[in-house]
Amino acid sequence: MTTRLSDVAYDIEQLYIEGYRPTTIAAQLDIPLSMVYDWLESVNVEADSGFVDVTNMSDDDIKYMLNSD
Repeated sequence: MTTRLSDVAYDIEQLYIEGYRPTTIAAQLDIPLSMVYDWLESVNVEADSGFVDVTNMSDDDIKYMLNSD
């Protein structure tokens, strides 16, 4: 179980670094949104600043993000 949690934490971190918002991260990893916010809190990051760098995102990801909030 610990390995799965550390894998999820790593995945959350990578998606966050890539510029994905918490709602998109939760949807992509199929985890509760609260788990993403818990991780952000554990690393002292403020969530939902309103800025998302879409430079590395596909058009489909951008469309999904815009329709998911």
